[in-house]
Amino acid sequence: MLLICLGGLKMRRFVSICVLMTILWSLNGCALVKLREDVQFSKDSCLLFGEILSPSPLKKPIVVIAYSNNNGVITIADYTVLSEPGQYELLVQDGNYELFAFEDAKGDFSCNQGELAGYYGKPAKVKTQMGGGVFGLDIILVPQTKPPISSFANMLVEFSGGKRKPSTSAGTIASLNDPAFSAENGLNGFWTPLEFFKRTGCNIFFIEPYDSRKTPILFVHGAAGSPQDWLYFINNLDRSLYQPWIFYYPSGARLDTTSFLLRTKLYDLHRKYQFESLYVVAHSMGGLVSRSAIIEKDNFHSAIKLFVSISTPWGGEARAKTGVDNSPAVIPSWKDVVPDSEFISRMFATKIDPSIHYYLFFGHKGGGSLFRPNNDNTVTLESMLDLRAQADALKVSGLNEDHVSILASPAMMTQFKSILAHTEKNRGKTYVHSKGYVHVEHAFDPPNVKIPSQMALVLAPTGTEEKETQLKINPFLQQQETGAVVPKKYDVSLCALGFKTEPDRITLDIKPGKIAEARFILKPQGMVAGIIAATASADDSYWGFDQELPEQVKIRAIKLTGNGITRTLAPAVTMRDREVLAIFLSSRDYAFKNSFAFFDVPAGEYDLEIAADGCKPFSTKIKAQPGEFVPPSPFRLILQ
Repeated sequence: MLLICLGGLKMRRFVSICVLMTILWSLNGCALVKLREDVQFSKDSCLLFGEILSPSPLKKPIVVIAYSNNNGVITIADYTVLSEPGQYELLVQDGNYELFAFEDAKGDFSCNQGELAGYYGKPAKVKTQMGGGVFGLDIILVPQTKPPISSFANMLVEFSGGKRKPSTSAGTIASLNDPAFSAENGLNGFWTPLEFFKRTGCNIFFIEPYDSRKTPILFVHGAAGSPQDWLYFINNLDRSLYQPWIFYYPSGARLDTTSFLLRTKLYDLHRKYQFESLYVVAHSMGGLVSRSAIIEKDNFHSAIKLFVSISTPWGGEARAKTGVDNSPAVIPSWKDVVPDSEFISRMFATKIDPSIHYYLFFGHKGGGSLFRPNNDNTVTLESMLDLRAQADALKVSGLNEDHVSILASPAMMTQFKSILAHTEKNRGKTYVHSKGYVHVEHAFDPPNVKIPSQMALVLAPTGTEEKETQLKINPFLQQQETGAVVPKKYDVSLCALGFKTEPDRITLDIKPGKIAEARFILKPQGMVAGIIAATASADDSYWGFDQELPEQVKIRAIKLTGNGITRTLAPAVTMRDREVLAIFLSSRDYAFKNSFAFFDVPAGEYDLEIAADGCKPFSTKIKAQPGEFVPPSPFRLILQ
């Protein structure tokens, strides 16, 4: 009997490998080579992330370019197009780059006379590393900025193969009939995610202008999917009540990277539109991406009222493990869909907030055999019905559909419309007039300092452990009104990295329909701060994704020396999130878990040393400049 069982296990593994080989062999030789190249480039690549700011109220298209400059020889590494000032992402290989942005009102890739432009720094070199990302690369557009070369036009046209990239500004209006949204291109995003990202980007698209009277429904496709997967849903929506948004992403990318980009796009949209309700509907692997994003307490979190997952592999997919173990070229997202992967474990470590109504749907029109458990022709029922996912669901519903047909199922649509009606009836809808506002006034001391590119108003509910709200503040406006804010009492602070704010907090009782006032003075201060991560293995290196330190690694000391000062931090064992926030906003040195900060550091260069159990000693040079702080790339420790 034991021999029969062992033989059965071996046969199942053999069949799984055969299935994988069938998939890979269905690709022609050129496609497999492209997959290998894409994966290798992904390991060597780094995500650059920042924001374009402009003192001009006019909204014009903007081109952002990362390029290498070797003694005046310019080589483009990547570029992106924005429809207006806002956040941007670029993807480059390991190296040193300069960043330049300019208005492109004529759409000709040229920085014409009279158009605003700007560099990151003066310009400053951006040193990237394999995998991960570099953040805080903000660029302020100003008049009369001389570009590094007379014209980028020909170089950009050649770089993009004669086709202008779509805008990556969150909320760009697009047509579902656009070839970029085709099933074929969605498949490219699975097999060659880096190439897809550089050509199409990763963005939330609108198919109509934003309308505050309509509730947005965000649709998130699955592996190898595209926005066109949602045509049946969108065509059957009551468009007088709802506006469809679509998150389009390279589904072969690591899910941590994809989830992070989804969060940044939602953050940007919420900052711009202050929407009070958002529904999220996700298919297949899109459910993993969506849940990972909505469990984070970002500024848009309170707006999420509904989450619907359809045919999601909550328990992972055994065939993904077969692919990781045996494929000659591993699609990066396979690593996150392996059963009990780090991604899935972290995702389930936090439950979905009870304020979000969650409905779980699955299809059971598939098959089952000795070698493959019951499934919907793609995902097993066991995975779709993972008990951890069911525990958060208000209702679990099965339909006689397979993995694909469920998205065009009248029965599915009937239930979905019923859920929408129920949610509308019970969500306790609030309106803008029920919110409060804050009139913020700030000044700099001395008044002629360099204006920081980023400022945020932080509102922490007084006397509770509730998550704080962060509202973007325009640093160019000394007085402005912001909101809408849920009425209650808050400890309010103004945060600008590289500055000390006085007072560090004030308490405001924000009332509905009223405007509270807050005044702050900002003084330049030097600052050294960062995140500590692990150096990823060559196989795990990936853009936008930094390897967390293993739990057994204990950081013992973080030491800063130079210019006559020596300071050492020992990370606190336990601290409440609110306590960490209060210490940071009051500009007091701290270290907790894998983050740390030294404040009031004189200008100059310093030695930074990190000692941790199970890791090689780490040291690096780092500069501090009062009034100027850019978050450094994570400090990566080498595990022993």
